[in-house]
Amino acid sequence: MTRPYFVRADFFINVLLFLVVFGAVLEKTKANDSIQVKKQEILDLAKANTTNTENHKEVRQQLDQLVEELTENKSTVTEEQWALYSPGSWRQIWSDEADNSPAGSPARNLDKIFQFVTEQGRAVNFGERLLPDNQTITFALEAVGQVTGNVQTTTILKAFSRPQGMQKGELLSVLSADILSGKLQDFQEIELGEFPKGPINAQSGLTILYLDEDLKVGTAPNVYSGESEMFVLERVSAVH
Repeated sequence: MTRPYFVRADFFINVLLFLVVFGAVLEKTKANDSIQVKKQEILDLAKANTTNTENHKEVRQQLDQLVEELTENKSTVTEEQWALYSPGSWRQIWSDEADNSPAGSPARNLDKIFQFVTEQGRAVNFGERLLPDNQTITFALEAVGQVTGNVQTTTILKAFSRPQGMQKGELLSVLSADILSGKLQDFQEIELGEFPKGPINAQSGLTILYLDEDLKVGTAPNVYSGESEMFVLERVSAVH
């Protein structure tokens, strides 16, 4: 007995709907795969050049292009995204930031620059510095920030140091708590002067170009020259 026409029509409609849904899922999967590929290219390029200061211009051009491709067809980073993803521990894996340190200051170890951000917008930026006798110290800046749209405005509040470098496995949350709580068991506050003679009360606006659970990319004008500088950070759990 031949089935009624409407039954066969319903079958073909269901098949068509399945194909439409499957196609949409496939396109989304392709888009996600493309994002992961671009993110990995950015991470690989940044990590391969973390300590190389001789090729900033070339690497910056490549990163600009990769970030543009990564953010193509994506909406601007929102305050909600910042609140969701920015808090936590980060390691800076590349930047073309100029060294604004006074002449004779301990040299930066570009392989050990970290940041911890609280949910309330407080932050501590850590950096290891190399002394002439091959000893290392940890330098830290306490900061507070607020976000409007995709721009994070940060003000430096205090400076700290301790007579040892960044140790593998140290938790940035613990190091930050020592500073933000005011207990200062490992660190001591140091006087570095008010901006522009020193970093205290210096303010900058970081335009966040991309942010998710494991990658943060932004640009900010240098506080002295106004030149655009890029910062690429990866999520970490501890110093390594």
